[in-house]
Amino acid sequence: MEEKDYFYVDSPLYRLECTAKACARYYVLFFKKHCSHLGITQGEYAVMDTIVRSPEISQIELARILYKGRSHITQILNSLEKNGLILRIDELKNGRKIRKTILTERGNDIYCKIKDISKDKFAKMTQYFEGKEKAFFAMLDEIQEILTEGESVRFD
Repeated sequence: MEEKDYFYVDSPLYRLECTAKACARYYVLFFKKHCSHLGITQGEYAVMDTIVRSPEISQIELARILYKGRSHITQILNSLEKNGLILRIDELKNGRKIRKTILTERGNDIYCKIKDISKDKFAKMTQYFEGKEKAFFAMLDEIQEILTEGESVRFD
């Protein structure tokens, strides 16, 4: 059997990288055009969205999920709190102190407006994934795990 030439630019990982860059760039431009009047950044919205999904999430976990450094997450949380969009509340749970983060009424209003704007703009893209999300996300998670296993991959 003849050995096939390998070209990096034809590899699935390179194509995935290019697709991720295109998605990131598209969303930055989308956010700037359609959401900047609401006074928050795309990064702040991503943090708010993750908090809505998991209010008891730690800063370390936020950083891991969003592929950002802990100090960057701290800056974003401080900005959101300063602007009255989130509240950080210390609570006792099973005798341990946990920090719960919730959106304020103003934060929730802005979050919902952006979610509504995004929903309409991304309807076509989300239709493509209908019924395929679990398998697609599982594949992405597996790729991320393979790429980061045993490596010192950091997102500062």
